[in-house]
Parts: sequence; structure tokens; C-alpha cells
Amino acid sequence: MTGDPQSSRAQPLVNLLIVEDEPRYLESTRLLLSQYVNGVDSAVTGAQAYALLAQKGYDLALIDLRLPDASGHDIMARIRQEQPRCRVIVMSGDSHIESAIQSLRLGAYDYLRKPYEPDELIKTVRNAARKLQLERDNARMMQQLEQSEQWHRLLVNTSPDIIYTLDAEGCFTFVNESIQRTLGYTPGELIGQSCLTLLPPGELERARFRINERRTGERATRNFEIPLKRKEDLLSSLGERTSQDIVVVELSAMGMYRTVDGERKEFLGTYGVARDISDRKQAEATIAFQAYHDLLTGLPNRALFKDRLGQAIVHAKRHGQILATLFLDMDRFKVVNDTLGHLVGDGLLQAVAQRLRGCLREGDTLSRIGGDEFMLLLPHIRNRENAAYIAQKILSSLKHPFHVEGHEIFVGISIGIAVFPDDGDTIETLVKHADIAMYHAKDSGRNDFKFFTHDLQKHFTGRLAVENEMRHALEKSQFEVYYQPQVSVQDQRIRGMEALLRWNHPQRGVVPPNDFIPIAEESGLITPISEWVLNAACTQARTWREASLPACTMAVNLSARQIEHPQFVDKFTHCLSENGMADGSGLEIEITESALMRDMDGSIEKLRRLADLGVEISIDDFGTGYSSLSYLKKLPIHTLKIDRSFIHDINGHTHGTVNNGTTIVAGITAMAKGLNLNVVAEGVETRAQLDYIRSLGCDAYQGFLYSRPVKASRATEILARAR
Repeated sequence: MTGDPQSSRAQPLVNLLIVEDEPRYLESTRLLLSQYVNGVDSAVTGAQAYALLAQKGYDLALIDLRLPDASGHDIMARIRQEQPRCRVIVMSGDSHIESAIQSLRLGAYDYLRKPYEPDELIKTVRNAARKLQLERDNARMMQQLEQSEQWHRLLVNTSPDIIYTLDAEGCFTFVNESIQRTLGYTPGELIGQSCLTLLPPGELERARFRINERRTGERATRNFEIPLKRKEDLLSSLGERTSQDIVVVELSAMGMYRTVDGERKEFLGTYGVARDISDRKQAEATIAFQAYHDLLTGLPNRALFKDRLGQAIVHAKRHGQILATLFLDMDRFKVVNDTLGHLVGDGLLQAVAQRLRGCLREGDTLSRIGGDEFMLLLPHIRNRENAAYIAQKILSSLKHPFHVEGHEIFVGISIGIAVFPDDGDTIETLVKHADIAMYHAKDSGRNDFKFFTHDLQKHFTGRLAVENEMRHALEKSQFEVYYQPQVSVQDQRIRGMEALLRWNHPQRGVVPPNDFIPIAEESGLITPISEWVLNAACTQARTWREASLPACTMAVNLSARQIEHPQFVDKFTHCLSENGMADGSGLEIEITESALMRDMDGSIEKLRRLADLGVEISIDDFGTGYSSLSYLKKLPIHTLKIDRSFIHDINGHTHGTVNNGTTIVAGITAMAKGLNLNVVAEGVETRAQLDYIRSLGCDAYQGFLYSRPVKASRATEILARAR
């Protein structure tokens, strides 16, 4: 069908067939009824009537019982058989009652006896047409209702939510097909069953009056989360098994009522909608886990650890108990990351976390708080020895190697322990004190555990204060470079100046290097400080050169962190260019053996680039670190500097005294000469020491015998005197 309104109006609402053998009656009837119907056909014989009935359908027929070639009852029988919806009105002059009864038996709508009044005929036809229209309207409405019910059922059954109704006793009267997708039950299995069938035993009291809600309006259940039981064989048809037999739904339900006797309301049952929120709950659980756990190891993170520590402190205070907080830091983990890569590093962290778990009691909390740092909470311990036992157990477990990505790796760990309540009674205090104790364990040789003491705090606080003050020392120009002459052993001519850093502290005066250089190296401040010293020394060398003072080499100490910087060579050469020393001549850099060992391959490449520029390379404090002929051959070294500790042991050989100091100095000198390297002795303070190193063939010395480290102005005077 099309929706064209004109097409709809063109179709007759009532098609009328008149069968009458009297032309006068036929024509008058046609004229009389044409305005009340939409189409009129006529027949004067039975044959014509049959022919018309075969061609089209009729809604209403006026039939005379007496026709020349047929009986009106026969035509009625044909209509009843072929067009049962057609209404028949009999028009007859037959006065016998049997005729009327027969007509009614054949389905006649009405019987008009001739002669009849026109108004009577019009009224009868109009009533028949009206009844016919009502039947049509009713049929259309029924069709619409049926279609609406089909649409409603389709919408309800395709809804992802469970939609249900209960009777007044709480039994299912309807449930849509979503129940099967969500819980595995077919609707037929639940119809007539109590709604409590779906509730887990532990939820009956909490949820029974929610799922079987009687309230309406604002008091009705809205978005109430409850668990429902799955049917046990939900996935059996797929050949799968699941241990998850609970589905969390969000329920909205309300009571259904009808009004009785105008006022009283009768409870009919409950209407409810339940939405499966299992995926959302799983997502929320995942987010919550990620918020409070380390994703690499699955351990609690810092936030969760502090929460558990806070609860443990409250419990310990209430019951007068002891607990311990352990701070664990893996030793030299950076070396693993730098040499084997972060993939191996991550695998090692996971393996370490797994092994640490095996050392703990039930109820202990192990947390990864970042990088290679872990924290451990030991509640309910009897004494400090219990914490020491766990710490030692951890250290013992780590003696065995780890195998990660084909690499065998040995791991050490430094542990600091703080005990409640002796070492602190708050989260922050216990964590801080355990951290301090851990650093003490590292300072004491690593791979060990130490308890916190208040003396440690004073030491740590002092180190922290020095670090903080150093951060501002550069900005406030508190650093100053002193210079100590390096003197030729044979002719006492100044051959070089070593740049040495001093800190002019506003309250403590001049701070010795040993009091702040180790802290600067540990904190990373040594890099900017070393760069500042290099620039100051190059600037001073240019000043002396421009003043036409005797030529001498400027020696500058470099830190391991400075050399490890990716842009070390570029920064170094830029500093030389700015001070007119682009060719590198007249500059010597001093590096300790321990600094070289941190990254031997990288150091060799960078130092060779500097040596190619003309910069001289000197190994400082030689003999105190990894003295080895192999690296001496690989590196572009020009000079070895004998550490002052060996020179200090020389008491003079003129009286025949031989000790370890003289033996080591003699050995180092002989080795250096064999490698064609220059030798400089540090810390020469007596004439006897000078005489001894001269006898060995040392090239130069520096020490208090000639001059202490002095300010630039004093060093300038010394150089001027040496013209």
C-alpha cells in the first residue's frame, strides 16, 4: 500500500450490489442509495449477479428472492460461500414467514418486505454500512494492537537489560529473553518461580525487598547493586567452564497497583529492570588495582603501603605491639639497566619481587615504591631480632643468582630498618628513618641491613643540609678555585698548576673538599660544579698566558658523572674554545681509577677524542683503585700521579729504612717508566720524600714542601717570581 491520501479516498468504502428483476425498483433503489455508498452495481438476473460476484468483491448486497432464472436464496448461498464478509439485505414481496426464516439462516443481515418505505431502506442500508465500518475499524485496531505487541515484545526481548514482572507473591509472571544471555535461564524456567531463587544465600536479607519491590515513586528502588546467581550450566553448550557464578546487576524496581472501589489500591506485583554491570565492576576493580599496585610486579605501591602502615600503627598503639618498617634498595641495579637493557631490568625486578615474597610471613606487606626500591611492613613482631631475622633471610635468599633472558645475574640489596614505637610513631617518620638506615647500610659496604639510630639521623641531617647549601653555593658565588704548583723534581721549575675547589661557607668558613665532594658526587651536583671549575681554571690559564707569565700546564679534576654525560666532549671543547685553548695544549685532566671503571669503554672513546685535541690525560690517586696494566695500555694516558698516602709512608731511605710506602712508590715509578709515562708524586712534605722520589726518577711533585694550595692572586705571584 502507498501512503497517498488521494489513492485512499478513491477506494470505495462500501461497494453495493443490487439484484432486482423489476427495472422500476432497480433504478429507484440505485438513485436512492447512491449518496450513501461509494459504488453501486446492479443485476436483473441471477446470471448477471453470478458474473459480477465472480469479477469483484462486495461489502453489501440487496437481493430480490424472485428472479426469472434463479432463486435469491441460491445467490445468497453463493455469496456466503465466496464472499462471507458481504452483508445481505433481502428485498421480497413474499409474505410467507418461511421465506424470511430461510433468508436469515443463509446469513441475511435484514429482511425488507415490499413495498417498503424509502426511509426504511435508507436506514437499513446506513446501519449496515455503519456496522461494516465499525467492523473494519475494529479489525484495523486489532491489527495495530497485534503489531504493537509484536514491536513491544521485540524491544523487550532484544533489550540488553533483564526486564521482569512479579505477582503479589513474588513469583515471576514475565521475564524477557535477556535473562538467558545474562544468567543462563530460559524465561520458561523462571515463570512461576520465586524471585528469591536468583539471590545468593548471603544476599537474601539485604536484597529480597529490593527485587520484590512494593514501593513506588521516589521511594522505589533505583540503581541498586545486587549479585544474582548464574545458572550452573550457562557455558556448558560451548564446552567451557567458569568459576564465576555471580553476576552483579544494577536494579531498578517499583510496585504495580490498581485502584479498587475508586480509592483503595490493590498490590498486583513488581515491575523491575536489572542491568548487567559485571564489565563495569571489572573495569572499576582493574582501575582500583592499578591505582594501588605496581603494574610491573603486582605488588602494592607506595599509596597502599602507607595505608596499610597507617592501619598497622593504629592497631599496634591500641594493643601495645611492635612493628617494623624495612626500606630495601637493590645495589647497582643501574648497571643492569645500562648494560643489559630495561627488558632484562624489568624481568629482574619481577624475579626479585617473587623471591622476596617467599621470605615473608602471612600478613606482611611487600611494596615496590619505585625504581629498584621496595618497602616491607612487618606487623606483630616481638622484638627487633624478629626484624633482623627477616632481613637476614632476605639477604640469604638473594645469594643465589637470577636467570633472566639468558643472563645470570647476582643481586645485592641494602636494607634499613625502623621499629615502632622506638624509631617513630607516624608513617612519615618510620619511612624516613628506614630510608636513613638503608643509606647507612650502603655506606657500610652494601648488601647488608642496618637499624636506625638517632646518631644516624644527625649524620643524615648534616649531609642533607650540606647538599641543600651546595645547591645555592654556585648561585651565590661561594665556590673558589685554589691552585697548587706542580714542580719539576730535577730543576724545581713550575711545570703546572692543579685547580682545586674550595667552598667559602658564610658560617663555617672554608670547607675542605673531603667534607662536601662525596656528597656532591652522590647527589649529582658534582657535574655542574665540575663544569664551573673547568671554566674557571681555563679562564685563569688564559689570564696568565695574556700576562706573559711562565708557561705551565693547567690540571683540572673530572668526575665520573661528568665523563658519563652524553655531551661531555662537546661541552669540554666549547669551554676550551671560549678561552682560546681550542687546540687543547696547556690543559691536563685528572681522572681517578674508580671513575674510569664505571664505564671503561665509553671513557676510552671520549678521552681519545680529547687527547687528539692535545689535552693531556693523567690518572689521579694511582694505586688506590683498580691498578691494571690492561687499561693503562688502552687509555691515551700521559701521566700517573702517585697517591699521597704512599708518599706519606716514606720516612727517608738514606738510613736504610724500607717500608710498604717506599716499595709501592718504587713499583709504580718503575711501571710508569716502562710504559713511557710521566710520574707525579702528590703530598710531598719533607726533603727526605723529595730526595727519595728524585732517586727513583719521578718527573714532578706537588705538596706542602713547595706550596700549599693558594688563591689565584697568590698563585699569580708565585708564577711571576719564577720568571
